[in-house]
Order: sequence, then structure tokens, then C-alpha cells
Amino acid sequence: MAEVNNHGQTTRIARLVNIGLVVNARGKLCLVHDEPFEATPLWVGYHIDKRKLEIIFDTGATFLIDWEATDEMHGYMMKINKILIIRMENRRPIEGFDTTFLRLQDGKTIDDDAA
Repeated sequence: MAEVNNHGQTTRIARLVNIGLVVNARGKLCLVHDEPFEATPLWVGYHIDKRKLEIIFDTGATFLIDWEATDEMHGYMMKINKILIIRMENRRPIEGFDTTFLRLQDGKTIDDDAA
């Protein structure tokens, strides 16, 4: 089950969403998934203190991904400012969003200079 936080309330989603991180042929980080989200993703936050990713949607809902960055990925996450979110079906991209990638600490955005 996945959990989505919507304005302080947690909603459980019965379906399983497979999510992965890949680097495309152009060297851009992509977050790929196999099920449609309930809303449009606006941006992705990287919690540098927890080393976790969270998707923020246009409804205010959030989706914390059950994944923790390795040291190598952490270094990469500290350098990027965009991430592609791509929904795949039958190994083909069918929907995508080019989103802003922000670094977060203690739940707040931080400047690149502070990181």
C-alpha cells in the first residue's frame, strides 16, 4: 500500500506503484513509475537529512518514496535541479513531467549555497 499525505491527512492507496530512478541517454535523472498518479506532480523534494524523495502534487498532496539514497546517489542529488517523471506502460513512456527538483532539510527548502 502507498500512502499519500493530503493537507495533513494520510490516505492509503490500495494499488502498488512501482517507482525507479534511471539516468536517460541525455544524462538526465528520471523517476519512472507504472501507475498513474492521482494528481499532477509539481515538483520533487529531496530530504537531505533522510536521503528520501517526495513528490508534491498540484492538489497539495505528497508522496514519500520508500527509498534511501546511497552515498553516490546523494552526491548526484545535491547537484541537480530538474527531474523527469515518466509513466511507463509496456516498456514505453506514455506520460511525462519535467519538474523542479528541490533540496529539503527539516521539511523546508534550502538554498543551493546552504547545502
